Amino acid sequence: MIDPETQRELRQVRRVLVLAGLAAGILTIGAFRQIRANRFTEIDVERINVIEKDGKLRLTISNAARLPDPIIGGKSYPLRGGTGSGSAGLIFFNDEGNENGGLVYAGRKTATGYRANGHLTFDQFDQDEAVSFTYSDVDGHARAGLTFADRSEIPIKPFADSAMAFQALPDGPEKTRRLQQLRDSPIGQAGKSTLRVFVGKTPDRASTVMLADPAGRPRVRLTVDSAGVPALEFLDDAGRTVRHYPTSR
Repeated sequence: MIDPETQRELRQVRRVLVLAGLAAGILTIGAFRQIRANRFTEIDVERINVIEKDGKLRLTISNAARLPDPIIGGKSYPLRGGTGSGSAGLIFFNDEGNENGGLVYAGRKTATGYRANGHLTFDQFDQDEAVSFTYSDVDGHARAGLTFADRSEIPIKPFADSAMAFQALPDGPEKTRRLQQLRDSPIGQAGKSTLRVFVGKTPDRASTVMLADPAGRPRVRLTVDSAGVPALEFLDDAGRTVRHYPTSR
């Protein structure tokens, strides 16, 4: 026979165990809810950063004002000129933390009509754009197409560092002289792009395939002009047509 005092103690123990079980159940349910991914029907956001588990940035989705400047070796360079100028879109980053391509769009009315553009770009490793799909339009004078470019094998970071230093110099003859020295130097070559192939439509409404030599000089041009007339041209290194088909011009 259990005495009344012991019975009261047992009832208290049972109440404590029940409460502990309830608390554990609530905590477990809460943990499962935290593990489940959040789902949104619609969100308003100015920028989304997609990162790896270690925090490394791999992709940004942003409005124009928050479009990131170029990032090279983990350092941001305010050299784009497009940040905040109307281009919104996606910027991708590689395993080294460098920007390596993007997709951006813009369009606005102007005093004379409108300006619009769209770009899908692929960067050479440690360099800049090597392949791009581009649309650029000013008041109906549109150029659209696929381009392939040669980029230097020199990493672009030294050029970006030099460009940053020149931005801080006051305008004048000395700055002009030093800029020319930079352009002629190996570091300056790292910032240059040489167009090799263009396939698309030009502002004069001609569809065109252009092949250039390593110096960027057009050497073969296949066109169908705005009147529907086809032509194939071979050019010398001075840009003179040396062969034309059909032969009657």
